[in-house]
Amino acid sequence: MSPTGVVVLDGLSAPKDLPMGCIHGTPWFVRQLGTTLINLIGDNEASLRDALRTAIVKVNDLHSGTCDLDQEAVPASTVVMIRERDDALDYLVLSDNVLVLDLGADGIRTVVDKRVEEVAADEMRAALQGPTGTPEHAARVSKLVTIQRGLRNKPGGYWVAATDPAAADEAITGSVQLSAVQQAALLTDGASRLVDSFNALTWDDLLTLLRTDGPAALIARTREAELADPVGERWPRFKRSDDATAAYVKIGQPAALSSAAQRLERGKTTGSSWGTGERSDGHTASLADAPPEAAAALNIPAGTKVIRRTRVYHDRHGIVAHSTSWIPRDFAQVAPELLRGERLQGGTSLDVIARATGRQAVERDDEMAARVATAEDAALLELPAGEVHAILVLTAVFRDGDGRTLEYGVDLGAPGRTRVETSGVSR
Repeated sequence: MSPTGVVVLDGLSAPKDLPMGCIHGTPWFVRQLGTTLINLIGDNEASLRDALRTAIVKVNDLHSGTCDLDQEAVPASTVVMIRERDDALDYLVLSDNVLVLDLGADGIRTVVDKRVEEVAADEMRAALQGPTGTPEHAARVSKLVTIQRGLRNKPGGYWVAATDPAAADEAITGSVQLSAVQQAALLTDGASRLVDSFNALTWDDLLTLLRTDGPAALIARTREAELADPVGERWPRFKRSDDATAAYVKIGQPAALSSAAQRLERGKTTGSSWGTGERSDGHTASLADAPPEAAAALNIPAGTKVIRRTRVYHDRHGIVAHSTSWIPRDFAQVAPELLRGERLQGGTSLDVIARATGRQAVERDDEMAARVATAEDAALLELPAGEVHAILVLTAVFRDGDGRTLEYGVDLGAPGRTRVETSGVSR
């Protein structure tokens, strides 16, 4: 996931008794393709087809010297992705993933590429005959895959993302007005089967389940259904359980105000402090005199020179927050990037400090308060001068295991931004 886009991939299964021309395997291919696509779809000047075509070429370059990419037996993946671009939501679907769009009063639209089901029909019917898990069934599936490989990425066959960049031209693409979309789901065929294979849910039911309980609940419901029919007697299928991935996106909602702790955790898991739909700009870095509140948090005299880093988080609705980090000056000696006025790579400033020094943030103090914006606050949040604005102010003090303060952060939330905190409930 990127600030403006979502990509879901599903690597094509390769029976173990069939050859493979790539020494890296399908999981490696899917990781490389997904990472490359996320980096490319942020360029609004490039169509999603252009992004997919370029991504395939880039991944080819990573292993063309070690693998036989001319073989039919190369890793391949389905693709479904969306991207917010100005006032539009662009989409691309290639092979048997499903995109579900909730268009409000205009109902639910599904975008599906089922061309793979239109080839080798006799072999597909045979492969769907149970019981699953038997040698006879496995042999029928291998026969089907062998025939499908010969028809893959060829006219009259079906198309997937593999080594031929021309597959991007065969993807189903389109755009809808962003204002018309309320929510969207991107599903692999293993995550859509409760609707399109088992008839246990409607698309509306599926969206409700994702919205209220999340993708994990959808996959759990799918596994329950599969376990109730382990050999495929009620619902014929190629294997008992298929890989299932689901992404759910609420469209058009202003981003909530994230705490410094949330941005730190997000940076550790995704390499970016951005929330969904966010981007950051206006990055600055300098040595500055520590104001009294920052000095107190850092346990230094007021006016001591410290690193001051700032950035502004935006979504398509405007400014989300203005964020300032106050950091002890000596960290610039081992992590000079902290004094560069540009976005940090690989996480937050605390991640940079941890990599450079081994000092991890293990304790934090958080405070949140509401106040009327000062003139300085209004300027930082680009609010009209001379008007009254209510804002949220989040502060955080991060300390390492020795009790040393690594950073003091202040986030000014723009008017109208909410603060959401999710936690478990003890039973």
